[in-house]
Amino acid sequence: MKSEEVHTYLTMQCSLHDMFPTLPFSRVEAPDMSVGSTFFGTDPVHENLETAQHRMDRFQQQHPDALIANGYLEARSFYNTDRYQRQTPTGKEYRNIHLGTDFWVADRTPLHCPLPGTVVISHNNAFHKDYGPLLVVEHRIKDQRFYTLYGHLSEDSLVHSPAGTTLAQGDQLGWIGGASENGDWVPHLHFQILTHLLGNTENYPGTAYPSELDHWMALCPNPDLLFKEHLPQGPALRLAPSWS
Repeated sequence: MKSEEVHTYLTMQCSLHDMFPTLPFSRVEAPDMSVGSTFFGTDPVHENLETAQHRMDRFQQQHPDALIANGYLEARSFYNTDRYQRQTPTGKEYRNIHLGTDFWVADRTPLHCPLPGTVVISHNNAFHKDYGPLLVVEHRIKDQRFYTLYGHLSEDSLVHSPAGTTLAQGDQLGWIGGASENGDWVPHLHFQILTHLLGNTENYPGTAYPSELDHWMALCPNPDLLFKEHLPQGPALRLAPSWS
């Protein structure tokens, strides 16, 4: 599906309640986790998971009727490992612009498919600050093809939804994974829309280098497009091409 066709075919196709049918919420709230934010206190790189979980729990308690979601096009300091870094003539550049929306929900939260489709990637990317268990589902609407990506799942999600699994809207995909299996993160779902797989069969970039942002925005449109509920955007994008 070409990027200009996405708006025509995807707009408000489903509800967030289709994806999280077991969670009671009436709105969506977005914490600020961009570069320079104090949300995670003195641990902006998200390594102290006990402290990070405490802050997430406190934010949820402050917004008890909300689904916590954020992150599209946020520049984040999470991505500080060698896997997210390259050397350029002007210094280091980090792949730190987030291309999906994060849903900060508890581990073992059931995850359901918001649209009918077929699983095309079911793989455990078991590296520090990677996706851990990852599912990608292919969808077709009016002869147009696109994909949805689900990262940081539980390992048994891959058993539940191996590649080739056909799903109806609302079928269970799997579960949100805990930190010991999800790539070392506070439990959450990384959700991303893809217009092309680019030949990937096991993984897919979830973040972009600032210098390549226009290219990746065309391939990975705003997930807000898909849902009937509005996903609030965080602060204005703060491009931070490099820091050491």
